[in-house]
Amino acid sequence: SINPEVIKVDNNQVNLIINIDKKEISKIKNIYFIGNKFFSNSQLMDVITSSEDGWWKFFSNSALSEQRIENDKQLLKEFYKSKSFYDVQIESAFASVDKNNNFNLTFSINSGKKYKFGDYELKVSGLTIKDTDVNEIKLISNKLLKNDLYSPVTTNKINKQVSDFLESKRYSNFEVNIQEVKASEDKINIIVQLNDLQKSLLNKINIQGNTITDEKVIRDNLIISEGDQLNFSKVKKSIDNVKSRQLFSKVDYKIEDSEKRNFKDLNLFVKEQATGSISAGVGYGTNGGLFEASVNERNFLGQGINLNFTGRLSSETVRGELSYINPNFQNSNKELAASLFSEVDDYQNSGYQNKRTGTKFATKYEIYEDIFFRPNIGVQFDKLEITGNASNLLRSRQGDFLTTSLGYNFLFDQRDSRFNPTSGSVIYFDQNIATFFSDIPTIHTGIGATFYKELFSDKFIGSAKARLTNVTAFNDKDVKLSDRIFASPSDLRGFELRGVGPVDSGDHIGGNNLATLSLKSTFPNPIPENLRANTFLFLDMGNVWGVDYSNLISDNSKLRASTGIALDLMSPIGPLSFTYSIPLSKSSTDKEQNFLFNIGSSF
Repeated sequence: SINPEVIKVDNNQVNLIINIDKKEISKIKNIYFIGNKFFSNSQLMDVITSSEDGWWKFFSNSALSEQRIENDKQLLKEFYKSKSFYDVQIESAFASVDKNNNFNLTFSINSGKKYKFGDYELKVSGLTIKDTDVNEIKLISNKLLKNDLYSPVTTNKINKQVSDFLESKRYSNFEVNIQEVKASEDKINIIVQLNDLQKSLLNKINIQGNTITDEKVIRDNLIISEGDQLNFSKVKKSIDNVKSRQLFSKVDYKIEDSEKRNFKDLNLFVKEQATGSISAGVGYGTNGGLFEASVNERNFLGQGINLNFTGRLSSETVRGELSYINPNFQNSNKELAASLFSEVDDYQNSGYQNKRTGTKFATKYEIYEDIFFRPNIGVQFDKLEITGNASNLLRSRQGDFLTTSLGYNFLFDQRDSRFNPTSGSVIYFDQNIATFFSDIPTIHTGIGATFYKELFSDKFIGSAKARLTNVTAFNDKDVKLSDRIFASPSDLRGFELRGVGPVDSGDHIGGNNLATLSLKSTFPNPIPENLRANTFLFLDMGNVWGVDYSNLISDNSKLRASTGIALDLMSPIGPLSFTYSIPLSKSSTDKEQNFLFNIGSSF
């Protein structure tokens, strides 16, 4: 409340005192979704910007805000339309106070029914387009419309691909409009309208709402500049680029007439969100405990720079790694990444210790739509010391080693979203070559793919991930211990990081080859929706094999497999993650890790 107070003083003057009582900020205790909603509370909570209050949320949107609620209603509507619910109505959003003076926010949703695409029509007005190009536009549109469920994502793709095609054919001053016409109770007809666009230039780009992020970070993602001819497809691509950075909870824009004749202004509106995170995790297996912790900031000093520190501690390993990623180094439209790590592996039972320290520099850029290229260079120092009764084979590997490497990676990313994808795929191929300046020259080759697909309904999102890796040494030398391959816990759950493959003197030494396949699906669960729980079932299989420095070491070719369940939820003490795995097929020398637990927060 604001209460002005006037106090008379001498010489016909007064003092004006304004008393401001800020009261206590109203916090949201619970958020509910009611009505014909089709989706779980957990899924819908990921859509809106408002959040429930919790002590672990250092910076959050748990304060009750009418403006934020209105924005959330629009976000929910856009989400439902993206899932084919064309007639969705967010009928109300209201806050109520319970007996403990806590605010509960409730959204009432009427989703309506799902729509399919109906007829397609192409209209051209004021433009002269070749018949062959008209036919090509129809082919582009019909190919995208073959998925008959309506989605604005599809219509946006039509707009973009038709615009890109016309630009590639050197057509100018055109506008692509997609009209959606309700043809029946469950059909949407699509009309692609190509119009002659009066030539307009872009006068100003105004950016609002970036209270933390430097304006340059936003402008770096725009592919249109002040003074350029206005191109709607480039504007939309620019907005998509800003959204993909995941620095903002909301990105919107508006094109308005400028003060100059035949000029337009582009007004861009963004809303900041928390970009930092802290997480910690523990695991337990046959070889003892494991503790991991990380601190990550995706928008360091508001410059869009990603900084991350990760530490790992177990009974045999201590590791720390610091990484830096600048998505647009010196305005080059190329990503620059650098990392520094140090690790000590102390295998007392086997009588040796391996120390590693290294650094790597990389850059990444898009060479074609959805295809990325990432070259890198690295340096690593290894020191293998014998500390006890090591085998003769291990003793022959001791010493100091220098490795300089050159590498590259090709990535083909067609996921519908980089965060919780529901369809599409990502495929990669990479090689790292330890050059002939290295003490032991090697070539490390990897190929992998992950596919996502909705199974029975949107509550069952399946994925299949495959990975194949090989490392080979040159000049009749053997791959050193630190370059040998191990299966990570994300590839082969139920086993420790160094728990599968060839064994020397009781310790796993890694292999020359790795092959894994992981199948996973989300599924509904009976946990109360206010905990926003997601559950997964998984089946992992694979193996590590191949030893080039000795024929005496057993090379177990047995296929390992495991299954289990994973749970992510928002608890009163913070976001939690549990994974429980049961090996289905294993070797007697394998080291199991049945349980993993993580807790995290954002800032």
